[in-house]
Amino acid sequence: MARDLNDTLIFVKVVEQGSFTAAARQLGLPKTTVSRKVLELEARLGAQLLMRTTRRLGLTEAGTVYYEHCKRIARELEEAEGAVNQLQSGPRGWLRVTVPVSLGLIALGPLLTEFRSRYPEVRLDLVLSNDVLDLIGDEIDVALRFGSLPDSTLVARNLGSYRPYIYASPSYIARHGEPLTPEDLEHHHALVMPHHRRGQRWSWALGDGDHSGDFGVRPMMVANDPFALKPALLAGEGLMLATPMVVGGELASGCVRRVLPGWAGPIVELNAVFPRGSVLSPKVRAFVDFLLERMELRELALRRLGFGDTICRKEQGRVSCEELQAALAMHPEPVQAAGGKGKARTETPPAQEAVEAETD
Repeated sequence: MARDLNDTLIFVKVVEQGSFTAAARQLGLPKTTVSRKVLELEARLGAQLLMRTTRRLGLTEAGTVYYEHCKRIARELEEAEGAVNQLQSGPRGWLRVTVPVSLGLIALGPLLTEFRSRYPEVRLDLVLSNDVLDLIGDEIDVALRFGSLPDSTLVARNLGSYRPYIYASPSYIARHGEPLTPEDLEHHHALVMPHHRRGQRWSWALGDGDHSGDFGVRPMMVANDPFALKPALLAGEGLMLATPMVVGGELASGCVRRVLPGWAGPIVELNAVFPRGSVLSPKVRAFVDFLLERMELRELALRRLGFGDTICRKEQGRVSCEELQAALAMHPEPVQAAGGKGKARTETPPAQEAVEAETD
């Protein structure tokens, strides 16, 4: 069987190089050996694969069919050998990553220098885009995406899960009051994203553990990125359905507060995505494992602050936005206000934890 596979690989190399001479040079074999191996392959298959003339080689119909199947085998063997070689030498080479714009700027960006210091042989090509790119066509090694994975040709590794809640600024509540039931939302201004539109109606999917439904809202601003809506939220322009990743620091400092605290949107998953059947290279594996590690440390930092659905406070004053943002940016250490020595304590309302990270 090994002899048969070698003959097949020699045939593929002849087709790719366009001549026996060039193939022999690439393989480091005598030209006569290469020619003989192809003849033996044709004899074993009982079909002529190559049309030989004094000027060029061409594929027969049988040769074309055989080559189309065998070139994939040859490529996978090369990738397998390359993967083993990379394992010997460690992660290296260019790593092309695509990530939603805000996630790249707010959360991932600060981590890239740390990843590079840990893996100096890896060079990063970061593509910030809110579009769903073609991983193969755009030569993407790994994509970070929110939501479910409808494309069965891709594989996802879960990095964390987040539940969105409804937030408002104190200035908005002072002017417009606070919704007391989900049905009240249709009488309030809302800052929404395109996927909140269902036909001609804008609504938020919400549940309280016992009941769920789509509740109408009145959009005042639409954006395809939650961080683009955040300034309007802080300015009191409307209510916003968002994850704690977006507003964690402002929630801790009192710049925003939760409304309808018993209600929340469906869990949103953050996944690392790559093509199914591809050889998971050491650089991709190292990057995904690094993100998982940082997500776990981020969760630890949040819990050290006592932050779930809570408003964190120091013994002498509130935890600052900067402190919470450091934790939300996956900071590995306990976060403490400058000059503060007191430990954080929490005031916990009867609601679910704001961050529900689940790593595999």
